[in-house]
Amino acid sequence: MGTATTENWDREVDVIIMGAGAAGLTAAIVSKNEGLEPLVLEKTDQVGGTSAWSVGMLWFVDSAPMQAAGFKDSFDKARQYFARTVGTSVDRSLQEAYILKGRVALDYMLRNSALEVMAVDYPDYYPELEGGMFGRAHAPLEFDARKLGQHFKNLRAPLPAFAPFGGMMLDLVDLLHFLSFTRSLRSFRHVMKRFLRYGVDRLSYHRGTRLVGGNALIARLYKTILDRQINIWLQSSATRLIIDNGTVVGAEVFRDGRTIRIRARRGVVIATGGYPGSREMRKEHSRKPTVELGLGLPGNVGEGIRLGLSAGGRIDHNSEDTGFYVPMSVLSNEKGDEVLWGHFMLDRPKPGFIAVGKDGNRFTNEAASYHAFTLGMFDAGAIPAYLIADAATVKKYGIGVILPGSLSLRRYEKAEYLFSGRTLVELAGKLGVDPSRLERSVARNNEFAATGVDTDFGKGSSAYNIYKGDPTHSPNPCLGPIERGPFYAVKLMPGDFGTSRGLVTGSNGEVLDRDNRPIPGLYACGNDMNSPVGGHYIGAGITLGPALTFGYLTAMSIAGNRQAEVDSNANIPSSSTSKSRIA
Repeated sequence: MGTATTENWDREVDVIIMGAGAAGLTAAIVSKNEGLEPLVLEKTDQVGGTSAWSVGMLWFVDSAPMQAAGFKDSFDKARQYFARTVGTSVDRSLQEAYILKGRVALDYMLRNSALEVMAVDYPDYYPELEGGMFGRAHAPLEFDARKLGQHFKNLRAPLPAFAPFGGMMLDLVDLLHFLSFTRSLRSFRHVMKRFLRYGVDRLSYHRGTRLVGGNALIARLYKTILDRQINIWLQSSATRLIIDNGTVVGAEVFRDGRTIRIRARRGVVIATGGYPGSREMRKEHSRKPTVELGLGLPGNVGEGIRLGLSAGGRIDHNSEDTGFYVPMSVLSNEKGDEVLWGHFMLDRPKPGFIAVGKDGNRFTNEAASYHAFTLGMFDAGAIPAYLIADAATVKKYGIGVILPGSLSLRRYEKAEYLFSGRTLVELAGKLGVDPSRLERSVARNNEFAATGVDTDFGKGSSAYNIYKGDPTHSPNPCLGPIERGPFYAVKLMPGDFGTSRGLVTGSNGEVLDRDNRPIPGLYACGNDMNSPVGGHYIGAGITLGPALTFGYLTAMSIAGNRQAEVDSNANIPSSSTSKSRIA
């Protein structure tokens, strides 16, 4: 408690932005470009948040990059797709804001920052539905981290899965070349070129400087932050919001071992990345059984959302699914550390893989999106599930953390990451799976592999499935036989890479109270706001696309707020004439 007079402020800025992920950095860049003074607070010692760990895709409708690449899209098509996938689980105005303003936000950032993207020939996750199509996924162009100079060390490193060999980043094209480098001279040259660049980098840098995916996205935004001389305070976090007469006017910030009071003349933006690191909030808001594994930043424990609630905000409860899900496997390495692997696309959709539950039965389409596959685990009670393949398939495609062509699998078996059996019955015994049903599931898969049609779950029946399969395999890129032992399995558990339930906002990111009224001076974006697609996952980039869009809309709303401001040298009315409190 206390009066909110200017003598009590340690610093004043126009906008306080909590979090240095894609949403927060976008809000900061737009604020600065619109003539405001932003201050970014990042509680860790590096920028990027979970965004830096991501693949970096952004989902937009009918954007300039899409038009340049020849993709034919429209707002009406996108509305049809949202109607079939998102439905009424999210307020229509929020959906409309994303559909209509996403490309505006992207165009703004392409003109006013170092961001560069290309629309890629990648399908929506349900392209067979009305309004679904290819081309809405946008990939950031690779970035040379040497341009960051000494600040490169402040950029969060990618997950090891995206940067093997101690820090060499690989994109999808690189991965495809790695899969075939022993069979193709072109791929061999590509791989050698990547190793050469990486080797030169490591002579001077702590990791490779060729950045792709989410690391490239964040690096481009961070480069703009540095060029525009926007203040980012690392290892600094807001602990309380300061509220005067119902308006959020600042925050208490813990930095360098002490608490300081910062006034925000225009507004406070919450963009702290949701609550993937909070077991308590996951238990409260996630599906049951609670998802235990996650690729989200462990330090994102929902402080931003809790601050929003303390100021009178509320959380949306319309959507059953509150995370962005992916099946995961866990390898305990020699040091006792756990390596988490998300089974996004490199094994499940390929020919020669099936997934079964403890009963030995298949339960869903293995080539469905990672989110849909995990929902299949929930719906069938297939927790854990097991990914099954034979030796030839594992050698060709790898499985989980195991790379294609691996010469020895013994260490993975010793770590009880990989299970093997000379026969399916022996494998079933090690897994505790019904052996007769496992044999029947494999036999049925082999029939489908021969005909090219999966009559049980439709694996390989959609454009999205086929995109994820092996284009060199026929008659179906996603269906292959499981024939000769030894047979292998990896245990799958449900996981996620972010949370989607957050503060209810208006279409410009303004946090709404329990009466659906905006709380003056308070905004949220990124995974701290309730997702415009709710708990649905409809296409690649459906987390980062909204992050950029609502980071932009939030900042533009704050910049356009022409309400009378109190001069920075004048006192805000004291508690004797106004209700001033700290939330």
